[in-house]
Amino acid sequence: MSIIDDLNALGSLMMQKGLVAGPGGNTSARDGEIMVCTPSGYDVDRVPDGQWSTVNIETGEHLSGPRPTSEWEMHQMCLKARPDVSVICHAHPPRAVGLVAGGMEILPFTPDFIAYVDHITYLEFIKPSSTEIAKAVAEAVAAGTDAVSLRNHGFVTLGINWRDAYNKMLIIEDGALLQMAAIAAGVPTPLDDEQIAHVRGMEAEAFRRKVIEEEA
Repeated sequence: MSIIDDLNALGSLMMQKGLVAGPGGNTSARDGEIMVCTPSGYDVDRVPDGQWSTVNIETGEHLSGPRPTSEWEMHQMCLKARPDVSVICHAHPPRAVGLVAGGMEILPFTPDFIAYVDHITYLEFIKPSSTEIAKAVAEAVAAGTDAVSLRNHGFVTLGINWRDAYNKMLIIEDGALLQMAAIAAGVPTPLDDEQIAHVRGMEAEAFRRKVIEEEA
């Protein structure tokens, strides 16, 4: 698959799973020294092949295509900060955004959450599409996190390929749904430190991660 095919697949699943609505959210992928990203104003699942924007990762120069997504600077700074990352997904998963807006964090209820997401960095509300939010997210991912919560806004997930970035976003939203169900059912009981350590050491989870990495 080409980079455009990958981003189309990512955008299609983001929309199908309700992780974005309308023209919300944006995506990007690394192509050597160039960032390919969604153009401003387009739904993530409806970008014509010839309408993707490209930006120089090192300098931030807009190279070709329509005006890039308003969050292009956030994508560019994150790719610059993390050479190991190939794809970035920015979405607005409603349950996860709602729980964080309500003062909660997404707790680890399942092995999948630990194996694929593990840690989320939580940021307070910062003006969207600004250099300030770009710098804050880039600083968080430079420290090693692959998932950032933007309060009253959305989430950013990073991956070695499109499916990796997508799985992290989907698992965050699924985790929020499980957390809401646990709250409704009684006393939420997330995994404790010993259980989390056990999951991190499971060979089965390491194998699943290897399968995803081999798709890169």
